Amino acid sequence: MKLIVSVIAVLAALLLLYSFGIFDPPIVTACEARLKGYLAAPSTYERNRFFLSERPATTADLEDRFKGFPDVQRAYQKEFDKGSVKPVLYTATINFNVLDTQAEKVTRAITCQYFSTDGSISKISVGRVFIFATDAATDSQIFRDFSDDPPLTTEELRKKFKPIAPYTGWVRDTFRRLLN
Repeated sequence: MKLIVSVIAVLAALLLLYSFGIFDPPIVTACEARLKGYLAAPSTYERNRFFLSERPATTADLEDRFKGFPDVQRAYQKEFDKGSVKPVLYTATINFNVLDTQAEKVTRAITCQYFSTDGSISKISVGRVFIFATDAATDSQIFRDFSDDPPLTTEELRKKFKPIAPYTGWVRDTFRRLLN
């Protein structure tokens, strides 16, 4: 009887932790943090579901990632062609509900991407995740106006680029290296 009660207690605790997002993948956590910074009513954000994918990066992905930095692009391209660098493109698509600027509940979806030059996820941060809206025509209804915002302070920038889940990412990266 004690065993059954213990198992039920552990399952209830895990379910409670899961409901608080403890087990969310780092890219989802970083994506949501970045998205909430853009929303007009971030406190009304409710995630419905998310979809994850990852794939090896291509030459086109390298060109897109390092656009505007030709020297860096050439260096990575050279290493990529030799096979010494194996970049990975991680993607999360999140479907969510939020109140728009007219206080009406709307459902939207966004896609976030994280480009990892070495395939690891331990360095995922809010500042390194890029958001791509799926319906750009209606984004003005849910995003706030940034035109009057002051520039970010050094501390705010440091916080924005601090890894979201370095230990979770490190464990995953270690398993990835052991299995490959």
